[in-house]
Amino acid sequence: MPIRLLHITKNDQKIMLQLVDRDFVKEHFKEKKVPDNIHADFTENMVVDGEEREDRIRERVKKELKYAILSHRWLPGKQEPLHHQMLEEPKEVPDGHGPGWKKLQSFCHTAKDVHDCEFAWSDTCCIDKTSSSELDESIRSMFRWYRNSHVCIALLSETADLAAFQLQEKGQSGEKAVDAWFERGWTLQELLAPSQIKFYGANWQPFIQGSANDRGSKVIMEKISTLTDIHMNDLESFTPGIDRVPEKMLWASRRRTTRMEDVAYCLIGIFDISLMITYGEGNRAFFRLMEEIVKRYDKWDLFLWSGRRSRYNAALPDAPHSYAAGCIQTLRNAVHQAASYEFGDRRFALTNHGLEIWVLLLGVEVEDVSEDSHWPKASRCDLGSRCAGLFRRR
Repeated sequence: MPIRLLHITKNDQKIMLQLVDRDFVKEHFKEKKVPDNIHADFTENMVVDGEEREDRIRERVKKELKYAILSHRWLPGKQEPLHHQMLEEPKEVPDGHGPGWKKLQSFCHTAKDVHDCEFAWSDTCCIDKTSSSELDESIRSMFRWYRNSHVCIALLSETADLAAFQLQEKGQSGEKAVDAWFERGWTLQELLAPSQIKFYGANWQPFIQGSANDRGSKVIMEKISTLTDIHMNDLESFTPGIDRVPEKMLWASRRRTTRMEDVAYCLIGIFDISLMITYGEGNRAFFRLMEEIVKRYDKWDLFLWSGRRSRYNAALPDAPHSYAAGCIQTLRNAVHQAASYEFGDRRFALTNHGLEIWVLLLGVEVEDVSEDSHWPKASRCDLGSRCAGLFRRR
């Protein structure tokens, strides 16, 4: 559960908001006797197995503690309501406070009236960014908070409706331009993590009426798959972990972040990695992410990249977009097949001399096909037909 939530109540049909902490939520549900009811149900049903009991209790609590979570693009400047502007007493969203407050009000209205959620979370006002410890916990836990939400409300502020969404194409401009929501780093995990996600257009009308979860919409999911290169299986049900590294980096390759460090931080949930949050370290954050991946990943397709190398180790790329050139074609052809081969030594490691890896060296025939070449038409580069050599890339 997030560190803080917005408690949504109504007063004469007007939305009232109160920023609350976990202790408030705990006491709130105690007053409703929710823990007692859960305990009575599990006692009656004789659920005794420790692991099964814990899983079922967690699912039951998730159903009782329903919070909606917002996925959106921040407005430019200082238009968004921030943590220090929220009161710890119920407060009506004031009129005339700008588009950021209006967006928060619309989000809470939708969470309460449409999705029946008593609590809501928005990254603009529910994180105290002046506290380094709270910011660290929030970024590390973000994927889990989105996954545990009752519903993720995704606002595509540059898209009017489903018809306009269907017109969008990669690399286009004007009315066919892709909504900026699909080009931001943090919205990648916000797309994949929630079990339920609902898309809304710029006027806060849902793309599809009558459905509480757009993951079941083939029309929306197939379009998103085309725009993002994410397979339908992952859009329907995504499991985080250190696997398919080039493919996941390809997903992130077209996305941008305001802070350089967020290029790495927004991917820690996708790869299920724990990483210390240290703003100010610059591009070293992505190198640390790759270091953690190397420790737990044993497929050579990790090195299926081209472009600028990391300044910290030449065997690793500088950014996710380095994977796009080498990966986008081979993903659809032979990379999965090649990565599944079981021969050879799949151990490799980063050392103080660079990359340590055993490779197979084969004889190669090189032929020059140019008409004006003075070189022989064919020559043999004999490296040994089946020799294993130690290769250190620096």
